[in-house]
Amino acid sequence: MIARAPRRIVVRFVIALILVFAVVLNSPWTRGNIYEQLPPLFKSSGSSLNLSDTLRAGGATIQAHVEDALQYAIPAGVPHETGEETQDVRLPVPTSRLMDTNLGEKAGANVGLERPTKAYPPWITEPSRTAPIAPPSSRPADMKEYMKKMLRWGRPTWDGHWPPFKDYINMGYDPNRWEEFKMDYRVYEAGHNDLDPTDAADPFAYKPFPAYNTDDWKRRWHGEHVACMGPRNLALNESTDDVVQAYRGIPKDFPPVYAGGYDVVGLDNDVCFDRYSRYGPYGYGDDEYPDNVRHWKAPEIIPEWREVRWGELQDDCLVRNQKRFRPQARTPTVKIPSTVLPEPEVASSAFAIPIDTSKSNIESREKKYHHRTAILIRAWTGYHYEENDITAIRAMISELSLQSGGEYQVFLYVHVKDSSIPIFQDQATYDRILRENVPQELRDIAILWSESIFPDWYPKVMDWQVYWQQFMCLQFFSIKHPEFDYIWNWETDARYTGHHYHFFEKISEFADKQPRKLLWERNKRYYLPSVHGDYQSFIEQTHKDVLNASAHSLIPPPVWGPRPWARAEPPQKPLGPKPPMSFEADNFTWGVNEPADFITLLPLWDPRNTTWSYKDKIWNYLPGVRPIFTPDDGAADWFTHPDFISIDRRVFINTVVRFSKRMLQAMHEENLVGRSMQAEMWPSTVALQHGLKAVYAPHPIFNDRHWPTAYSEAIFDTASSVDEQGAPLENRQGAWTEEADSPYNHDREFNFQGWSWYYASRFPRNLYRRWLNWPIVKQDWGQEEKLDGGSGFDGKLQEKRMCMPGMLLHPVKRMKKEFVKP
Repeated sequence: MIARAPRRIVVRFVIALILVFAVVLNSPWTRGNIYEQLPPLFKSSGSSLNLSDTLRAGGATIQAHVEDALQYAIPAGVPHETGEETQDVRLPVPTSRLMDTNLGEKAGANVGLERPTKAYPPWITEPSRTAPIAPPSSRPADMKEYMKKMLRWGRPTWDGHWPPFKDYINMGYDPNRWEEFKMDYRVYEAGHNDLDPTDAADPFAYKPFPAYNTDDWKRRWHGEHVACMGPRNLALNESTDDVVQAYRGIPKDFPPVYAGGYDVVGLDNDVCFDRYSRYGPYGYGDDEYPDNVRHWKAPEIIPEWREVRWGELQDDCLVRNQKRFRPQARTPTVKIPSTVLPEPEVASSAFAIPIDTSKSNIESREKKYHHRTAILIRAWTGYHYEENDITAIRAMISELSLQSGGEYQVFLYVHVKDSSIPIFQDQATYDRILRENVPQELRDIAILWSESIFPDWYPKVMDWQVYWQQFMCLQFFSIKHPEFDYIWNWETDARYTGHHYHFFEKISEFADKQPRKLLWERNKRYYLPSVHGDYQSFIEQTHKDVLNASAHSLIPPPVWGPRPWARAEPPQKPLGPKPPMSFEADNFTWGVNEPADFITLLPLWDPRNTTWSYKDKIWNYLPGVRPIFTPDDGAADWFTHPDFISIDRRVFINTVVRFSKRMLQAMHEENLVGRSMQAEMWPSTVALQHGLKAVYAPHPIFNDRHWPTAYSEAIFDTASSVDEQGAPLENRQGAWTEEADSPYNHDREFNFQGWSWYYASRFPRNLYRRWLNWPIVKQDWGQEEKLDGGSGFDGKLQEKRMCMPGMLLHPVKRMKKEFVKP
């Protein structure tokens, strides 16, 4: 451990030492006994200085708390009692999750609000709507004519661009059109110096955790939350160095959310994080002097990071908190389990959550053990870990596992690409592969696996490549590690600029609150605030459109219970529940506070009428019909079957998703009989067919350009057939993104390049690098490239450093500081 001292303190100490030495040499005190000349300052106990009193005098609210205020997806409409005419104001709802802050008078802003007696669906106010539906944004009277005008633009003629510019001359659509839109640089310019000066000078400890060990908490949970040890060899309830800091407020002129929303899923939208406050506890800025960064409360102790053993810290944390979890979930994870396929009854037992264990934080229930969640960060042999990869993993371990007392556990799940290597049969071989492929600091959180397991487990599938069958390894993990009730599949190139615990908990709570009625229909559609107005109106209009379209046979009837494939052989046996009432009788109550089996961070949609590239990658739904891959055709692009159109299925993009045990059990049982689909189509389709609860959580997504509202609607909220030139013909109500003009089609997908969250966007890497003050390339349309970021760009004292609210970013690849371009 290294104790950090600010440079100015070191300098002043040296100067003071020299001056004291000089004074002492020339002082008369050194030449006679004159100590009695000192005034009796310290002789009387009544005159002593009490440091605690001094601190309290200037900061009575140092440990004031602020309500998270976003437990419910949409704040309730609460009448404002002013003596004047009642207004509809949107007030935050108190929650039991608190942040340690120093808000002063602001801390009392929400005092007096009462918690609603029940959780309402996110589009219903309490007790009822008191304001009219927000009017839709203005849109062209003739959208087809509008699009024709938009497609008359200065299209370049040079080659080497994909999609090729010339391919869309005289076409009715152009996936490159958005590139000419004006860049939105407001997010890059949202600096620390744009905060309120008082807030900018006072970062606070951000702790979005439950009120552990309170009477209310103890009534709901077994055991006691015990503070765990952190990487600085200090208990985390004593170490301020290990705590993320945040600033109140958002820099002025920060751009609005493009898709989804903070208030929608319950995330804090009134705090921001800069690179020092966010990553300082995890090593960022260890080589910098705190005096050179304005308003940074830098950690005082710097660990020897290479010597930190994160696996040991997580295991010790579990032992300290073992009474909070069921007996079977109290022991450290076995890293090299047996690869033998268990008998069906053993597997079913592993997939089951005992009744003494909670399934959700928000369920109404008697006292229970807390559920546990595994985070599997997917890596592979040969992956190169950059320093920022490790910093981000440190943050996940500390915030999710150590500070929560073991509610989560983070693993590096490493795919050994050479399946012939006997990692499960020879400990020495396992250890060698581990040493050669994983940095020392991360080795004891790593678990190795290979595809060699699955020919024996799922022989009837006849394909076990991780590219297509990405979640077989999660099914293996869940069976062999039944201590975990949920599993998040995470990627090394995903980043969250806020606090991980806050994000994961709020996403889970949002999903759990969703009623099942019209859930699959809501799941398919993007919420675009500039197009749809407020979220409540958006949901109500979505429901109206779906019900009207279904009544007129424009789309299939809404999903209500399991939808097994009628021709499945052997027949599917849905694991999900049957509806407790008819669709018409349900008042959006079935499913409320039911834990979600599957959570995605992008919509779930039906690909059958689109040209999405992988929609026909289907194994054995028709016996013996499956894609066959060859060295010459590794993607089997030719493969299809006319009967596939009748297989109802759903797709989600990006594999950062959460699974319940029941979800993984259903996938496991389908694989046992040989059925499977492409990875981004597989779990969502199984959920649909088995009647499991799948939820798209519309977290906030930003865009790097100023998109016209009407154009956004035409691209991302569309559902039209097309003519030979790809121009829209007839809109099909209620089928958003599921028709021939789907934005998920191979070339149209290029429209997502400017999104902050998608599988192949360019924006996330640039945004994240600039937030770190690493150099990036900016380029306005038709202009030369220019460099932004790096030494000197954020001011002499880094006062212009970016401060952003929590934002999920992907992909963020090749994160080496020198790699300006990926």
